[in-house]
Parts: sequence; C-alpha cells; structure tokens
Amino acid sequence: MAVLSRPTGSRAGQPRGTARTALALALVGGAAYFAADSLSFASGLACHGEYAVLSASRSAGQSYGGSRVPLASRGGADASFAKGDVVKAICPDDDVRYPGVVSKVNKDGSFVVTWDDPDGGPETHEVQADAMQKVVIYKDYKVGEAVQAVCPDDDNMYDGVVSKINKDGTFQVKWDDPDGGSEDNPVAPKDIKYPPIPFDKLEVGQKYAGKIRSVLDFGAFVDIGAEGDGLLHISRISKERVENIHDAVEEGQEIECWISGKRDDGKFGVTMVEGLTESARRGPADLTPFRDLSPDDWHPGVVARIAPFGAFVTVTVNGASADGLVHVSQIKDGFVDNVADEISEGQEVQVRVQSVDMDTGKMSLSMKSGFGGGGGGGGGMRAPSDLGPFQDVDSSTWLTGKVARIASFGAFVTVESGGATADGLVHITQIKDGFVESVQDELSEGQEVQVRVQSVDMGAGKMSLTMKSEE
Repeated sequence: MAVLSRPTGSRAGQPRGTARTALALALVGGAAYFAADSLSFASGLACHGEYAVLSASRSAGQSYGGSRVPLASRGGADASFAKGDVVKAICPDDDVRYPGVVSKVNKDGSFVVTWDDPDGGPETHEVQADAMQKVVIYKDYKVGEAVQAVCPDDDNMYDGVVSKINKDGTFQVKWDDPDGGSEDNPVAPKDIKYPPIPFDKLEVGQKYAGKIRSVLDFGAFVDIGAEGDGLLHISRISKERVENIHDAVEEGQEIECWISGKRDDGKFGVTMVEGLTESARRGPADLTPFRDLSPDDWHPGVVARIAPFGAFVTVTVNGASADGLVHVSQIKDGFVDNVADEISEGQEVQVRVQSVDMDTGKMSLSMKSGFGGGGGGGGGMRAPSDLGPFQDVDSSTWLTGKVARIASFGAFVTVESGGATADGLVHITQIKDGFVESVQDELSEGQEVQVRVQSVDMGAGKMSLTMKSEE
C-alpha cells in the first residue's frame, strides 16, 4: 500500500521511543498554549490514547449526539488486574506510561508487564498496581461505522469503514483510499478507534462522557473524543467552591460533563454542572478611551464575574465600556484570602485604571487606595492635594520635582511651592522635545527632574506639568 497519498496518524501501539517523542511534543505544545492564553479555554493536546476512543453514541451515519455511553476504550484506574489484561503502566526505567500486557500476577501484589515494544530496553518489568491503568478494548463496532484503524500493510492509521465483523473477533475495515494497496483488511479491536468529533458538531449544553487527561491548579483537560481536549475550569467542577482541584478530580477519572462554551479558534470548555454554560464571548473591547486615564481617578464599575485570582469588572467611561481585571492583590489594602468573601457578581464598585495593554487587549484595575492609607474595597480615596499655591506659578518658572511613579502615558512628579507639596502629571508628550516611545526609557521613579506648571484644574484636583523648554 502506498503511504504518501494518505494522511498518516499515530499508530495504535506506539514504540516506546516514539511515545517519548510524542510526549515531549505534547508538553511543548501545552506550554506554548498556556503562555498564550492561560485564562481562557484550552484546546488540549488533541491526541487520543493508544487504543480506541469512544465518547458519544454514534450510528452508521455518524451521528454526534451527546448521550452517555461507556468509556470502553479510555481505560481507568483499576486495582483488579489479571493475566492478559491490556494496560498502560509506568515503566520504572523512565517513569513514563507505556502500553503493555499483564503477563504474570505476583504473590506480593505486583504484576509483570510485557511492553508492546521494548525499544532496546527490558521486555518486561515488575509494576505495582498504583502505576497501572487497565485499558478495556472496545469491541462493539458496527458494520457501516466510520472508524480510524491501523492498516497492517504499513502500520499507519487511516480513515475507513467497518465492512464486516469477522468470526475471530477482528473487524474487516475498508479503506477510504486504497491507492493500489489492499482495499480492506482485518483489524484487531485494539487497533481501531472512532474518529474525533468535529468541533463544529459540538453544541453548548450537550452531555458527554469524558476522561480527565491532566490536572493543573486552575483546571483540568478532559477528553470527550473531540478533535481537542476541553478545559474544565476549577470554577465549573461543582456548584460549591473548590479550594483544591486535586481534591475534586484526578488524572484518569471518568466523568459526565457538558459543553459549556465554544470559541472561534477551535477551543471549548466543559463543565461538570449541568446548565453552567459560558456566555458568548465578545470580541475584544476598544480600550482606547481608557488608555490615558490617570491611575489616581476613580470610576464606577460592576463586577462581571469572579475567579480565584481576582474579579473582572465592567467599567464605563464617557459612554465606553470594557472589562478589566482587579487582581486579588488589588481588591483592598491588606491580605485577601477569598475573593468571594470580599465582592460578588453584580456588585457596584469603584476602581482605578492601573494599566492598559492595547496589544493584548487587557486592562488592569485596582480597588485599593492610591497611597497606602485609607480603606480598600474601592472606598478610602485619598484627599486631593491643595493646588492653590501652584495656581499662580508662572508657566516659565522651573520647579525641582521628584518622579513619584511612571505609567505608560507619562509620569507623576511631586513638586513643592510655598511650602505646599502636590503631584502633577508630565504627559508622555511633555517629557522632551521629540518623540518618546517609552516613558521608562526616559525616566525612573525617584529621579529628580525640572518641570514647569502648564495648568491647574482646581475643580478636578489635577495639575499638568512639562519638562519641555518654552521654545
């Protein structure tokens, strides 16, 4: 059979060396995803186990309904093993899990596992039960069902259709494109699996049987037999708050779950709480109206949703609305143990805009008072400085000031006049003659600078400064 005309896939029983490579690639891919988008859905590693995968009931016409069926080929932790059982076991040589078969049951409760492909290493090992997962081979494929199976001609996996159920327990698979090779072949059940469910066939609210692939602090990846794994966020495991995800779910656990949301980039989320769906995600908001806001100014907001790491607050300024993150460390002055103890969804709060990243479309907010004192939680705004002594300072007079803090749009400088002290803003356009790309490249906190008073707004309690010469 010619190989090039068919899309190749992973062999049902990979050599152990190949498995190591695949694992490394999966870890790299996972790391790249988290770096790009750690707070939203995850597509998962998009790879199925060495054996057949079944996640939703299907007919010969390939219906992708969400009704629950046994997870026959996903395996799972099982302390009862017998000789001949197909398992995935951790090899003591490298602590990596590989497919194998139980060849002996020892009196001390351990098992001898014979690996599918020793790849130059020992053919067998003694393995403890807690390092093994039983793989139940699914054997209930029907004639006419579309499957993916390993072709005996080249040991690659291709798309095909079950054309006959053989008496010896194998299935006759007719290939979609024989390309000069065999038109069909007998294939053992362990070398067959259902093709992944297309992303466009997933519907929010559909119920699936799933298996936990991996568990991280913020959520778990769940295989439901789709083209990628879904993210089960820690907040969607239970109606009750889950403090430690490892107390709630574990790798290899079989669960019932529902599609909670989908994204245009092919990622989706799942939930273990029926009806707990994601609201449709909006496109990125225009953060331009928020870009030049002073971090000293307070704005009304409404808590849109909370998470273990903070709260997302919808802020409206001059008719423009956008969501920003109030990190848990910015909710109030002092330590916050539980976000839900401090604020709740729908609550009206006062926030300050700390930073706006136009490239990533993210805005950071704070509910803490500006300068250490005062109460947190959006109240406790510090009293405005007395700008009276600066109101009559001639715009040609140079004052010595010290940079109090810098922001993307400029720097706040503390100046003194007539014994009074106040902060004024040196906008990025007023730092020097010519273009300034980054405030941090020109100034640093604590730096002593020379400034002139441009304007004083007594009503708003704001003072504008410049470092540019009059010319």
